[in-house]
Amino acid sequence: MSKEIEDIILSLEKQLMHARREDFEKLLADDYIEYGSSGRKYDKSMQLTFLKSRSPLNHIPFIITDFNIRLLSSEIVHATYCTESNDTGIKSLRSSIWKLYEGRWQMFFHQGTPTK
Repeated sequence: MSKEIEDIILSLEKQLMHARREDFEKLLADDYIEYGSSGRKYDKSMQLTFLKSRSPLNHIPFIITDFNIRLLSSEIVHATYCTESNDTGIKSLRSSIWKLYEGRWQMFFHQGTPTK
């Protein structure tokens, strides 16, 4: 079962990388918090405001490696992975907490940490 959940969570992480407002509205929990690789803290409303000025992407702008999940409970998953920007080559370590809420997965927390 964890391989099935891993595939679902990876798909949802990739879906968010397209930067589509409707995905963020649906997939981010109302009390979502992010510690960005910029060093800034974001919530859901800040992310939605930011997306107003951006066009959705037709492609995923990162190479994703080392994707893993840990089941913290039957309804909570911790995902960790590495990204490398296709444009700049900048690498980051990423961590997300997803919760199964009313039959669908929502992200409650995300952190991106730049690496050298």
